[in-house]
Order: sequence, then structure tokens, then C-alpha cells
Amino acid sequence: MELINFLIDHYYLSAPLLIVIVLLFISNAKKGGKKISTQALIGLSNQDKSLIVDIRDSESFDAGHITSSKNIPFADLSRRSNEINKNDKLIILVCETGSVSPNAGEALAKEGFENICILKGGINQWKIDNLPLV
Repeated sequence: MELINFLIDHYYLSAPLLIVIVLLFISNAKKGGKKISTQALIGLSNQDKSLIVDIRDSESFDAGHITSSKNIPFADLSRRSNEINKNDKLIILVCETGSVSPNAGEALAKEGFENICILKGGINQWKIDNLPLV
């Protein structure tokens, strides 16, 4: 209750803080590319309109990955980005939880890549949705 009273009494401080927090959430939501669901990924994959790039380490990839995905670990992404065709298909980035992919998307965008999407929730969401891994 004291916090609310403080915020009301000091609206000239709390209003800018609220604006900054909202802008931070908005910028993080758009970071790295458009977020897509597992169902959208399945549709794009079935239409052969996407290249799935799994940015997890090789051990995690070998333990289970989405069919037809290509493994380029995040640590090697800038060095191996030439393995991704810039104009070919939609690039869908997949990590463990969906938290590293936005950083990878930003890195690829700086190198001139467009049409980047990120799997919301990453492989964990894929498993939660009970979808198959190879």
C-alpha cells in the first residue's frame, strides 16, 4: 500500500519509469525477428518455405532435433553464417527455451539477413506440445 501511495504522490517519477518499462518489454518482444508458434513452424516446414536453424550446441542437437533442421551453434553462428542462404527461404531460429534465438536473430540481421523468425519457447515448447524429435 505504501508503494502505491508513493507512486501516486510522485507521479512525475513513476510515469517515466512506467513508460521505460513498457518500451523495454516492447523492444524485447520484437528483438531478433517475428516469434512463431510450433504449429506455424510445422505449416511452414511442410510447405518447404523455411530453413530451420538449431542454434543449440551439437550435443543437445544430437540428443533430439526438429526434422530437417540444420545445426549451427550460437557460438559459431557469425563464423558459419555463410552456410545460410540469405535470399532462399524464411530462416527460423530454434534454441532450448526461445531466449537465445533473439540474440542470434539480431546477429544475423546485422549481417544482412532478412525474414528471420524465432520459435516461441524453443525446443522446450516443441516437447511440451508433444511433437516429434529426430
